[in-house]
Amino acid sequence: MYAWLAVVLLAVLACVVVMVALFVAAWRRTLAQVEASGLRYRMRCESCGHEFELSPREFARSGMRRSRSTTRTRVKGVALVNEPHYHYVAKRFVCPACAEKTWCENLNANEARDVVNPIALRNFGAALV
Repeated sequence: MYAWLAVVLLAVLACVVVMVALFVAAWRRTLAQVEASGLRYRMRCESCGHEFELSPREFARSGMRRSRSTTRTRVKGVALVNEPHYHYVAKRFVCPACAEKTWCENLNANEARDVVNPIALRNFGAALV
């Protein structure tokens, strides 16, 4: 009686699984290409002031993040593009100097954004098409 509903739900579930797989593959491709670009994240411990560098893979591991930014709208081709300009970005890491898990400020957040965004748009855009 409701066999058509089960078929429709299974088709929707299959589409969701395929999209998740495409996005995971795009995330891995993006991370590999960002690492190949030579980008290093410069961080400063907010407890002791020690500065250190992280690879993109290490930077992506930490989940907690806080930031302050303003958005700038500019014309790019025929589109209006909103880009955040970061004034402050910090993530929770274990500082190599004081060995505490503390907030570490990202000193090159805007430069990293300029490197990562084109790569991410190219990979995630290809996943959608």
